[in-house]
Amino acid sequence: MPMGTEIIDLHCDTLDRCAEKSLSLSDSRLHFNITKRPQGVKICQAAAIFIHSDLKGEQAQARFLKVYEVYRQQEKLYREQISTLRDLRCISQRLDEKPVALFLTVEGGSVLGGDIRWVDKLDRMGVKMLTLTWNGENELCGGVGSDKGFTPFGKQVVARMEALGMAVDVSHLNDVGFGQLCEFAQKPFCASHSNSRSVCAHPRNLTDGQFMEIIARGGVVGLNYHRDFITEGGKTETIDDLLRHLHHFLELGGEDAVSLGSDFDGSDPPSYLDGIEKLPVLINALERSGIGKTVVDKVLFGNAARYLANLSQNLYS
Repeated sequence: MPMGTEIIDLHCDTLDRCAEKSLSLSDSRLHFNITKRPQGVKICQAAAIFIHSDLKGEQAQARFLKVYEVYRQQEKLYREQISTLRDLRCISQRLDEKPVALFLTVEGGSVLGGDIRWVDKLDRMGVKMLTLTWNGENELCGGVGSDKGFTPFGKQVVARMEALGMAVDVSHLNDVGFGQLCEFAQKPFCASHSNSRSVCAHPRNLTDGQFMEIIARGGVVGLNYHRDFITEGGKTETIDDLLRHLHHFLELGGEDAVSLGSDFDGSDPPSYLDGIEKLPVLINALERSGIGKTVVDKVLFGNAARYLANLSQNLYS
């Protein structure tokens, strides 16, 4: 593993674990544990605040504010070790200063409480990505446990997110909603933590057509480490099972689209990848996989860095 390897991970649920269990980012029970960061690995982590589809209105917003306060506490507690990112064009520079960088995301459009003004509020609070829904329904659209498509409000939200440079995340979105999004989205969108449905037939994974649509638009897809999204039935003993998703995506032309989206602390990863300390296993497997150093670097860092920077570019030019 090369020294100074840079990684961007587009999704984890660690903040929620911290809030629910009164843990800190150095707690050994966490998948994303900054004290277990492997030597030589610098990581930029998207830290999600999860809003369950069942939470609505003020209840959903109160949940966000509770976990946001935990985020701010952790930010202060570990300010010597961690950078907080607000300008996503400068990830490499910030990782040169400190080996861990965080940027805030939200998983679940219920957080808006049906109020478009909350998109701007989230932006002011540093949120860089919104996963439109979880498995159920909200005021925007439906997840994989629903057949509901986009509402007029949902379309309005996407337009406002695009104007603010906030990443539109389609992980958990159902097939109906994905198809509708393609009809009105104006900017590249991402699937922060989703695998290939052709390799593992789970509805949370992307069809080949969906993946190719994301490629065509300049978006990215983060490989998810949850065992049920890696193999049908969830039985996986080697990292080759995860790499099958990568190779399939590459066969579809996804060299500039595949990224990482671990789902740490919000999933059940296999033993070979069940924490930040196992990242060398992934890095070494990628290097041995025959895809070449250029593609390895894109998967680990370059693709996500380009996508995130492009979203912000017009805001600062």
